[in-house]
Amino acid sequence: MDEGCLAVGLEGSDYSRKHKRAEWGTIPNFLFTADVTANFDVYIESNNHRESLRFEVVTAWEMIEHIAESDLPNLAANVMKHLMPEGLWIMSISPLEEIINGVRLHQTVHPKSWWIEMFKSIGFEHLEPYVDYFNSQFVRGPKYGAPGSFHLVLSLDPTKAPTVPNLSIKEMLYDKWMGSRIQRSICRWIIG
Repeated sequence: MDEGCLAVGLEGSDYSRKHKRAEWGTIPNFLFTADVTANFDVYIESNNHRESLRFEVVTAWEMIEHIAESDLPNLAANVMKHLMPEGLWIMSISPLEEIINGVRLHQTVHPKSWWIEMFKSIGFEHLEPYVDYFNSQFVRGPKYGAPGSFHLVLSLDPTKAPTVPNLSIKEMLYDKWMGSRIQRSICRWIIG
């Protein structure tokens, strides 16, 4: 949104909306609560006309493992409906159990290979070169306190996906360095 793009956020819980937490306090007109495993539409309305929206990018940060395995095809169908043919579905996934106060939060816990095969069986292809391209510059993942998590970049038609830009070794090393534990430690040491 900061760069002029249309962005919409969906959340399964209304806690953040009720408490105006995070972006709910600044861009509430672009955020919605929804059950992403149930059929839904994202649309824009003007002059009594509704236009369904499709997006170039759909993301799922620290979310997909919370979906029951039996509901994953429904979630994927919603993404298919809202993703442009050249679009990418980018996500972080935790393969670790998470149980808090006896409640199992992670409903689907599997290794990366299982997720790749499962998504392939319902029409998505994993594009590992994109994971390499984004390097460690994801919104969520191991670099941000989610040990063991990994990323997938999925496409309905890899021939229509944008070409992965070439990065120099210098650019790749810089991406690894930015926000790394070593870089943060050095900054803390310099600042005092």
